[in-house]
Amino acid sequence: RRPDINAVVHNHSHAVIPFGISGVPIRPVVHVGSTMGGEVPIWDIHDSFGDTSLLVLNIEQGRDLARSMGDGLVALMRGHGCVAGGRSLKESVMLAIYLEVNAKLQMQAMQIGEPKYLTPGEIELGKGRFFIDLAIDRSWEYWKIRANCVGM
Repeated sequence: RRPDINAVVHNHSHAVIPFGISGVPIRPVVHVGSTMGGEVPIWDIHDSFGDTSLLVLNIEQGRDLARSMGDGLVALMRGHGCVAGGRSLKESVMLAIYLEVNAKLQMQAMQIGEPKYLTPGEIELGKGRFFIDLAIDRSWEYWKIRANCVGM
């Protein structure tokens, strides 16, 4: 469905899941959050497949999830988690990590007031190739250190 996506990260981030079940949209509040884009779709497996275990268990369900992403790189999965796709594994990991960072910060901001979300222009500039290409290698080296995978 998306020849521009070569790698996908799926996770069950506890910070992200509430945005897939609450009706409160996740929106970029911090520059690294702009990589998710302006609107993040929520894929609800029940809409197309009725009652399920909420797991993607066959190609039809996988294709339906992929369609829900539209032209974006991220989709939330109601009651389950999220997916982040990119040109490379590094990019997909970066999107997934920064989605969680943004979710935590947005939730914290919402507890004390109304967040000032990034503007459409800020989102567009932040999700552009320049930012991603600039940030990805530096971030990747840091994550390798944190994961004790130096030299890989």
